[in-house]
Amino acid sequence: MGNETVRGLLRQYADYLTPEEVADLLGVSVGSVYRRLQAGDLAGFQLGRQWRIPPEEIEKFRRRTLS
Repeated sequence: MGNETVRGLLRQYADYLTPEEVADLLGVSVGSVYRRLQAGDLAGFQLGRQWRIPPEEIEKFRRRTLS
């Protein structure tokens, strides 16, 4: 996948959150977010090398981890 294709996809998914944004929202480190993504504890997907997390997954994750 070329860089232009990835940039186009990132624009298409602009409403999705980056791991950095999720870390700020949850009050955890960015590394923790990446570990949760890789373990499957937090739902997200990769576009090229960059992760994106649907906003609704943050609330699902919070409910699972707080219960």
